[in-house]
Amino acid sequence: MISVWMTFFTSLIISIVAQPWYQITQAEETATNTSLLQFPPDFKCEAGKECSTTLDCSTGLSCFQATSNSSGCCLKALKPNETGCFLDDQCKRACESSHCDKIQSPARCLCDSGRHFLFNKCWKKCPEFALSEPITDEKGFSRCVLKVDTGAALNYMRRFRRQLRSAFC
Repeated sequence: MISVWMTFFTSLIISIVAQPWYQITQAEETATNTSLLQFPPDFKCEAGKECSTTLDCSTGLSCFQATSNSSGCCLKALKPNETGCFLDDQCKRACESSHCDKIQSPARCLCDSGRHFLFNKCWKKCPEFALSEPITDEKGFSRCVLKVDTGAALNYMRRFRRQLRSAFC
């Protein structure tokens, strides 16, 4: 009886291991292809900047929008408040709680609603070394304002790195 179960589990494990963990099913690929057209209609990926994986890209660039059926494009992953984004994924690669605001010219990575910018990060709430109330401009950009000098703030962040880890992206 034990050998029957061992044979069953061995064949089950082999069948699971035999399929790659990254293989996309037909339903996932269809869903991916419908969201694939996020580039602007007039966007052309430059020759030599097409990719299948990030390994195909130059240093500092990542591969975006590649599937098993089509090439992606090598673009820079951007931090919050950096300009030049085409996709939300470019912003989310560096900070999960940011998005590409394409209404601005040039397009800029902004923190999601309810998050506030400080030191290239999106904070859930302004940290202790900043004023408790963020400032929001007319374009919706929300930022924390330091109440101490920059050096002291960076030292605080370095000293309390573990405690602050969940406060920002």
